[in-house]
Amino acid sequence: MYEYSVDSVKNITPSTLLLTLQKDEGERIFPFLPGQYAAISFYRHRRPTAARCFSVVSSPTTQDKLQFSMRAKGHYTKAIAGLQKGDKVKVRGPFGGFVLNQSDDVNAVFLAGGIGITPFMSMATYAAAVQSKLNITLLYSCQNQEDVPFLSELKDLEKKNPNFKVIFILGEGPSDKLSGQRVVSGRITPELLDEVTSHKYFEKYFYICGPPPFMKAMVATLQSKGATKHHIITEAFAQGSHRQTGKIKSWPYNIYALSAVGLALGSFTVMVSDIFNILPPSTLSQYNESGKTLLKNKRQEDLDALVNSMTSARSVASPDSAAVTAANKAANDAAAATQTVVKKQAAPTTSTPTSTTTTQTTQPTATTPPPKKCTTTQSGVTTCV
Repeated sequence: MYEYSVDSVKNITPSTLLLTLQKDEGERIFPFLPGQYAAISFYRHRRPTAARCFSVVSSPTTQDKLQFSMRAKGHYTKAIAGLQKGDKVKVRGPFGGFVLNQSDDVNAVFLAGGIGITPFMSMATYAAAVQSKLNITLLYSCQNQEDVPFLSELKDLEKKNPNFKVIFILGEGPSDKLSGQRVVSGRITPELLDEVTSHKYFEKYFYICGPPPFMKAMVATLQSKGATKHHIITEAFAQGSHRQTGKIKSWPYNIYALSAVGLALGSFTVMVSDIFNILPPSTLSQYNESGKTLLKNKRQEDLDALVNSMTSARSVASPDSAAVTAANKAANDAAAATQTVVKKQAAPTTSTPTSTTTTQTTQPTATTPPPKKCTTTQSGVTTCV
């Protein structure tokens, strides 16, 4: 992290701010390449603000100052507009791969839309400062002549660097303030690109920066003209399909991705831990023995159902009904099967005609069974005989 002090904040167009920072004595120099961006933050009402990313406008050759430009809209840019001289600003970075490669780029075409001019200002200023031999043509598309940031700076760069040329494209309105400059009305057309490249698209490197619709249109046009894919380098100010295609990986995106993965894993770990803390140990042990418990409960339910049905039949049925005899026989059979000492060893008792006759003619009390003897097995089944 680097700390700078505010030198000035001013409007360079009705909708564009320019923030100039001065390096404090003893502070480190912010190292960056022309075209990269940085994240800045500051204090507002004695509270730190969030960090926001902006392309660096100034050249790396100017080491004691750092400049950023942005559209004057939204709460954050309004807060920047309220900064006073001497206020401290923290700078993080540099980030981004939208960098002019001087070893490869013999001919470069800059395509800028609106505030997308900011990284190109750093590239063009640097090329002029080091007297680069690169042939650079800038196609700068703006809504009207009142909204052309860095107009005077671009004119000066053309004078300093004979290899740098600018073509202004105005969407509407007059162009009298751009007298002496080449101005085209409307938008960047395929015909204009043919003229700039001399139809030799495969020999050019194209750098594109601006609003997503502008970038999408430019990329589609260049590809239809046969421009080499890896010769089209883009820088977007918004997330989405128009992401950066520079040659240097953008450090913040990698960090954001790793942070998201770490957050997801951490959340999952906490969730699982909470579940095990909420569930009592008995529940977990019952779950582990669920298979055995289900089999045991099923066997016990069958035995209980048999005993209950026999008991119910004996208590509900009338004494002189045929069901009494059947219930007594079923109870005796079940009891005999569960006893350790079976009464089958005893000699069978022969009923006399008298007792048979008595059973048919005497009162129901004569057929009342003797007192029952109940036993309970280890499985919890109670049997009475």
